[in-house]
Amino acid sequence: MLKEGQTVYFIVQGFVMNGKVFDIQIKDQEYTFKIEGYANCSGHHEISSRQIHYSIFLDEQEAKKYQDYPAMHLSNHC
Repeated sequence: MLKEGQTVYFIVQGFVMNGKVFDIQIKDQEYTFKIEGYANCSGHHEISSRQIHYSIFLDEQEAKKYQDYPAMHLSNHC
């Protein structure tokens, strides 16, 4: 499980970015969290723990492997 303040990596429009995890909410068998620096017009996105290793990565090298795969990118629109 991620920890508050842990740095994670994600890809937006082909660029690897990072941010710190906050607001972890445990829900049944999984949890949700938000990332500082990843938000839209209405606020921070709530991200499911199911996205770890799919569109949220634990290190920069893992994220860089998927820079050329748009299906692995997070959206960045309002």
